[in-house]
Amino acid sequence: LLSFSMLADKLNMTPEEAERWIVNLIRNARLDAKLDSKLGHVVMGNNAVSPYQQVIEKTKSLSFRSQMLAMNIEKKLNQSGRSEVGITVFLNSYYL
Repeated sequence: LLSFSMLADKLNMTPEEAERWIVNLIRNARLDAKLDSKLGHVVMGNNAVSPYQQVIEKTKSLSFRSQMLAMNIEKKLNQSGRSEVGITVFLNSYYL
């Protein structure tokens, strides 16, 4: 539980600026939090994802995107009549 006034004092902001800042922080960081403007509090959820889990999820996403990129490159090479061996060898050596 955080109060806007305490946060504003610590950050040398007005309470309105602190509220806007925390709203942007919650949106950009995708935090599980709720604002109570009447009481001037931020209630943080306790479903925080660990940094390790975040790294795993980002790595899976990057791996999938890399595979899709490789498939699209091979598809373009096949359409133009070129050999796909070069890109496959490159990608296989990259992931080893």
